[in-house]
Amino acid sequence: MCRPVVAATKFIGVGSLGLLTGVSFGASFATIKSLLTLPSAPAAHRSFTHLTTTLSTLTTPLTYLTTVSFLTAYLFSPSYKRHPYLLITAMLPVLSSGYASIVLSPKTNRMEKLIEDNGEKGVNGEELRDGMLDWERAYWGVVAARGLGFLMAVVGIWGDGA
Repeated sequence: MCRPVVAATKFIGVGSLGLLTGVSFGASFATIKSLLTLPSAPAAHRSFTHLTTTLSTLTTPLTYLTTVSFLTAYLFSPSYKRHPYLLITAMLPVLSSGYASIVLSPKTNRMEKLIEDNGEKGVNGEELRDGMLDWERAYWGVVAARGLGFLMAVVGIWGDGA
């Protein structure tokens, strides 16, 4: 009875972690560079704000689904099959989300304060560009943690033969 539940939760976890990694990679790799080509700083700021809101909306449920799936697989696995990779892959998305809230939130807030102080029309495009590039560099840490978790999950599930 437990074997099908464990196999299903592992596959759900791997799939959701793959989606989470893909969304994060896409946001860091292509999206910011596209936003930097917009003709005005206010348009870039509005697009960046939309990006961060949408990114949070997409990644939060995937993080929860990944974590719950791998923890469920760990808890329902027989003792001889409880491999620590299930715990590590469950915690890496949570840790990367914590990193995002600790490191990326101040960078986003700094850009919001820049807009608030200068008004949307008076914002310095160079400062906004620098803030977006700084955010992008910091977000690569999130992508790396999620990518490492996905790699571990794929190797782990392949090694389990699930």
